[in-house]
Amino acid sequence: MAAPQVLKSARARLRLGHAAIGVLILWFGFTGLQTLTVLGQIGENLSAALALLPGILGVGVLAAAGFSNQDCFLQRRPLSKLGTAALALSFLLMAPVWATGQWTGWNPAGALVFAPGSAIAQELFFRAVLLPVFLALFKGRPAPALLLQALLFGLWHIAPAFLGAPLWAVAAVMGVPFLAGLLWGWQVRRDGTVYWVTFYHALILIGNSFFSWVK
Repeated sequence: MAAPQVLKSARARLRLGHAAIGVLILWFGFTGLQTLTVLGQIGENLSAALALLPGILGVGVLAAAGFSNQDCFLQRRPLSKLGTAALALSFLLMAPVWATGQWTGWNPAGALVFAPGSAIAQELFFRAVLLPVFLALFKGRPAPALLLQALLFGLWHIAPAFLGAPLWAVAAVMGVPFLAGLLWGWQVRRDGTVYWVTFYHALILIGNSFFSWVK
């Protein structure tokens, strides 16, 4: 009776491997879309629509590999005190970001449409798809999973490097999301839900919509 269990385990590992490869391919596509958008090669409206696809497709890939909604943190659960502290701590990262921006004022489309849409797209992919895959790959070792999803979240913001921005600016643009990604990934894993960080991320992007960093 042991052979079928071994076979089942081998098949499960194979499905996980295929899922991880599929998710990484989606990450490259998502990063390319973000980069081309920042470079002005893709319109903001089209980009906002396409940005939801990596997360949606990623959830589908994980579902096919046997991941449940609970595995993907797609369930409503209360925000813990420690989770609240993690989100609050990440807010401190925005002070120097907004301090270096140029105030542009109220932008209805940016604040009410693009900011929430981008937050949903990013959190659906990075915290509801990428993080669960890495947690499964590094089963019992959450630290490398959290680090990798945060690293890829930081690299997703690499576009300024192609605009000729100074090295320190590129490092800052990727470093802030990396640190935020660590805190957000920890909170999602701690509380078992992606809903709170998605709402919080939307608030951050609404704040960003009042500023411009284009010189």
